[in-house]
Amino acid sequence: MQCPYCNEEMKKGYIQSPRQQIFWGEEKRKILIIPLGDDISLSQGTFNTPYVESYCCPKCKKIIIEF
Repeated sequence: MQCPYCNEEMKKGYIQSPRQQIFWGEEKRKILIIPLGDDISLSQGTFNTPYVESYCCPKCKKIIIEF
């Protein structure tokens, strides 16, 4: 995948978490157990280490995740 910021080739990898889910939300919460409202679940693993495929640009220090 080409970086949309600098057009360099991005590295394919995974964002992983020791928790049960990874998700995106508009608000930062101190205790996060389940997604709420318009939160978007990014996790692809269940009962294992949750992960989401991503692309990293070391030059721009950007990570792109598709959901």
